[in-house]
Amino acid sequence: MAITELIGAALSKNRVSNVIIASGNSIISTLGFLSASATDWRKVNWYLADERCVADDDDRRNEKQITDALRRSLGVNHGRVFSPSSRLLPAEAASEYASRISAISMFDFCLLGMGNDGHVASLLPKHLALNSSQLCCEIVDSPNPPAERITLTLKTFGQIHDRILVTAGSSKSTAIHDFIANSRSPVRLYNPTAIFADQAAYS
Repeated sequence: MAITELIGAALSKNRVSNVIIASGNSIISTLGFLSASATDWRKVNWYLADERCVADDDDRRNEKQITDALRRSLGVNHGRVFSPSSRLLPAEAASEYASRISAISMFDFCLLGMGNDGHVASLLPKHLALNSSQLCCEIVDSPNPPAERITLTLKTFGQIHDRILVTAGSSKSTAIHDFIANSRSPVRLYNPTAIFADQAAYS
């Protein structure tokens, strides 16, 4: 599959592979297809594209969801998962995470899903954060609880060569049509280099 091929190619050239990944049903399902024997997953660093401002053990936390999904498919040698700190105030956590992201010379690819409303990461349709000049920013008014989130920005995503979008289900059809018709939709601005969607999403 594309994820394994991209990581394998990266590890053939570099000591580690750095990946940006979101959470969500489509991403979790995709991770379920990974094979533990396909590559040396211990060398993969998974960086969360966005995070909910909740405690580390809260089931809504993206870091917990991704870690659990990777453990189910790959076992304990699934690599390392990184996310904004839950122990800092959101603005401080966003700044600290931006520093970590900026210290990485290259990300091998970015893997995002899409919300029913067309958001990617925590970048909402028509939100001011779509125009952020920062690498990572705080969201305080998400309509989906919790309202406070931290997200990487389009500036960060735009620096990554391979930008993948995965989505599935009829609940995404309105967002898919908006992506096709609306040049300012979050997905269009994310400008994916590859889209993996099922037939229901295009219905």
